[in-house]
Amino acid sequence: MNLPPARQKVLLAAILVAASTFVLYAGSLKNDFIGWDDDFYVLSNPYITPLSATTVAGMFSHFYFKSWTPLTLLSHAVDYSLWGLDPRGHHLTNMVIHSLNGVWMLLLSLVLLKGYRRGADAGLPADEAPLWETALLVGSVGSALMFAWHPLRVEAVACASSRKDLLSTFLALPSILLYLGYAGRRGTPLSWRPYAGSVALFALALLAKGSVMTMAGLLLLIDLATGGFGGGWRRWRKLILEKTPFVILGLASGAVAYVASEGGGNMAQILRSRSEYSSMELGVYNCSFYLIKTIWPERLAELYTYPLRGDFLLFAAVAPVVTILCAVLWWKGSRSWLYAWGAYIVALLPMAGFVASSIQVIANRYAYLAAAPFCMMFGAGAMCAWRAARGTGRSWVIAAAAIAPLILLVALAVTTALHVGDWRDAETVWRHTIEVSPGHALAHNEMGLALLEKRDFPGAIASFARAVAIYPQFSEAMCNIGAAYVSEGDTTDAERVLRQALALSPGDYATYTNLGNVRMVQRRFAEAAAFYEKSLSFNPSASVTTYDLGYARMLMGDQGAAVDILRRAIRLNPNYRDAYFLMGEILSTQKEHGEEALRAYRRAARLGHEQAQKVLAGRGLDW
Repeated sequence: MNLPPARQKVLLAAILVAASTFVLYAGSLKNDFIGWDDDFYVLSNPYITPLSATTVAGMFSHFYFKSWTPLTLLSHAVDYSLWGLDPRGHHLTNMVIHSLNGVWMLLLSLVLLKGYRRGADAGLPADEAPLWETALLVGSVGSALMFAWHPLRVEAVACASSRKDLLSTFLALPSILLYLGYAGRRGTPLSWRPYAGSVALFALALLAKGSVMTMAGLLLLIDLATGGFGGGWRRWRKLILEKTPFVILGLASGAVAYVASEGGGNMAQILRSRSEYSSMELGVYNCSFYLIKTIWPERLAELYTYPLRGDFLLFAAVAPVVTILCAVLWWKGSRSWLYAWGAYIVALLPMAGFVASSIQVIANRYAYLAAAPFCMMFGAGAMCAWRAARGTGRSWVIAAAAIAPLILLVALAVTTALHVGDWRDAETVWRHTIEVSPGHALAHNEMGLALLEKRDFPGAIASFARAVAIYPQFSEAMCNIGAAYVSEGDTTDAERVLRQALALSPGDYATYTNLGNVRMVQRRFAEAAAFYEKSLSFNPSASVTTYDLGYARMLMGDQGAAVDILRRAIRLNPNYRDAYFLMGEILSTQKEHGEEALRAYRRAARLGHEQAQKVLAGRGLDW
């Protein structure tokens, strides 16, 4: 198939953007799962394996982890069916989606930046107008690379469980493109096709993550940017009616997200409730925060603490000042800045913090789509500079116009590549986060969990203690101190700390679980089982506690009940290799269940359980 020269250039540009972005993030393939959200979305997600009609129906019919993102869960299920628990496969998918988002950004820039070119063509001689053709492609590539290479995008790509931001944007950007196609042919017989496609892709984007719910506002801004404020009542009535499906779907998604987020305390939400700042102040601060991090992406991390009030207000003032500056530029005739700023605010609004709509208060990934207008303005500047430089005919001016933005992009790329390494594993993530936000109690708690996983019990206890020192009511960290003491075999200190945690949070299921673990170490199995059952009365879906109860029942001699409980643990977490292995151990003592025991061993072995692999190898069996 022979493409016209112009389309060949666009195709080559798309390949350049996608390939360079993929290579830039190649370091993600060395990264492990980091716990945190990876535990919930991948490692112990009951909805992603096995991939079947039943699990898919569960994704769409149930809330999970205080959200409803069935399309994202489906993508994780596909990954699990292909890669299992090999983190490289999950990171590979994130890299591919992000690289393709760079291509979408290229195409969107080509469409939107044509408005600048056409406006300039009107006042140019015919022989100068073609200068814009190359300039347009240069500017669009600049927009795409600024979007794809910026360090603020690293969290969304390098953390496997942050895929929902990638996937929702992957569907939202072509939805905008289709709407632009519709807008360019309003009133024609087939204009409904791109419009219907735009609505359909928007609905799918909401199924990936509801944060794109304000799409109607973005589309209205695009209409104003391309057609102005004129046209009378008929035009405005038509514009508003066109947005009705987007508004209805966005409101429905917001209502679902609100219901899904209700119930259950979360430490990030607790810290927010203790904040001295109002929701309005937090929202304005966050709008300023993401803008500043876009301009100067230094000291990026997973969690951030808010500064003291004086610095907070100074920092938060950036957003109002920028709003005033954009309004002044509008008054002077430069309207694109206010449109870009408005698009940023509209896109960020669901995650800005004005409403407690998310588990974290502030996170780099929340600005994934919202930063696109700034990237577009960078591309517009590169386009205008390139055309002006080519117009002079002087090679040194052309070189300067090309080198300046290229240096900036390369600097961002180097920073991005280095920041990808900050997500290597849980300990690396949290050490880096603590360097950036040393006063964040939750960061120290997560650091303790990472060290606990590595069996560095003294280090874990010190991290948990630091979290409690920052926030003395942090019962979760106290509970984790107790867990570390149990792992060391110190049941006296463990019970003391756990009782303190229980006094602060009487309904905390994890504290009861750890008290059960204390009794297990003391070989008081009946008491341990009672604590586990108490824990499960608060959280019946806790697969680890369910497994612990099954283990206690086995040690009590009630093997039938133990197997039933372990089956329940596996239903809660189909990846639970320890549960498969223990079930295999119990059933292997019963001749009538030999085949079932073998299936349990093989399942545990395929999930990486070394002892199961040794058992099967000792019998000359594969898995």
